[in-house]
Amino acid sequence: MERKRRAVVTEPLGALLTSVPKSKPSWLTVVKTTVAATLAWVLARQFGDNVAVLFAPVVAVLTLQASVYGSIATGAQLLFANLVGTALAIAWVKLLGLTWWSLAAAAFVALVVARQVTNTPLARNQLTIATLAVLVLTPMAQGYGQWRFADVALGSVVGLVVAIVVPERPRLHLIRRSLDAWGAACVQVLRDIADELHARAGETLEAGARHDWIAKSRRLGDLGAEATAALAGVEETTVLNVVAGRLRRDLDDARGEDLWLVRITTQVRAVSLAVDRLYDRPGHPPALDRDTLRALLGATADLLAARLAGESPDDTSLREALSAAVQRVHTVFPTALAVLDSVTLLGRLDQLRQDAAQDPEALVDLDDLPRRDPG
Repeated sequence: MERKRRAVVTEPLGALLTSVPKSKPSWLTVVKTTVAATLAWVLARQFGDNVAVLFAPVVAVLTLQASVYGSIATGAQLLFANLVGTALAIAWVKLLGLTWWSLAAAAFVALVVARQVTNTPLARNQLTIATLAVLVLTPMAQGYGQWRFADVALGSVVGLVVAIVVPERPRLHLIRRSLDAWGAACVQVLRDIADELHARAGETLEAGARHDWIAKSRRLGDLGAEATAALAGVEETTVLNVVAGRLRRDLDDARGEDLWLVRITTQVRAVSLAVDRLYDRPGHPPALDRDTLRALLGATADLLAARLAGESPDDTSLREALSAAVQRVHTVFPTALAVLDSVTLLGRLDQLRQDAAQDPEALVDLDDLPRRDPG
């Protein structure tokens, strides 16, 4: 039985020590970071014996993130890593001094310790850097190692204070831009499928070749990941941010749209793969003729575009067209198995219709259909 690795820390401290900030820095973050680094250095220089100020501005720069929560998470990780690394270096130089072999051994030990007690690359690297920095500079500045404790604490405090005193407004326009681009790409893939079906009428693809729309369909996954990352970054800026309370409803709406677009993308990609497999291939053509499919794709794209534009589109005509297409398919071949692929494709389009419409109705009411007694 595989043994489960024990966590070094637990919630809620564990969440902070394992969190990687998701929000990207803005111009305000750049200005705040500059101020924090300068202020940390000036304050650290006020200690008369603290000659070699290093960690205070560095830790302030690394601590301050675009979000308050990200600053606290980063500050906690850096404070922990720098204190452990500094303590390790002080003890090491007192025991073994500083030679090439003791420096190499210290680097190895610091990396081993960092691997065991830290949970993020930032903290892991900073622990090793702190150890080596204190080791290398200790012989040149009396009391250097001891003052690094004060530097680390001061840099962390300054970075956190600046982040809290000057919180950043969540940049909802980043989410809106990402979601709009994602939705527009879904619509365009449907239109591209219809256009290529028209352009390739009667032209069979070579074995192993794919339609051009497949690459565009795959791109939808990347756009979805970008939108989800933008949403996560903006959501992070609202945590512990007193000025972001009135924006939470907008964030809830954006989160709902993100989930909705995930469903839309799943259906669009399924449609693109099904059409790619069924059309312009050797053998008998599908029961669903390409002109009918092109019309359905265009109508579905129009319905989705209207929904993305904030309208409440009426899907009546598309629902009727889908019902007629299903009936027409069954007139080509008398058995359900013979038209299974075409019916499945129409079912995907109907799922898209239902997701895009404001108040969708099913193609048929199952309660009105007669049922056969299985007995």
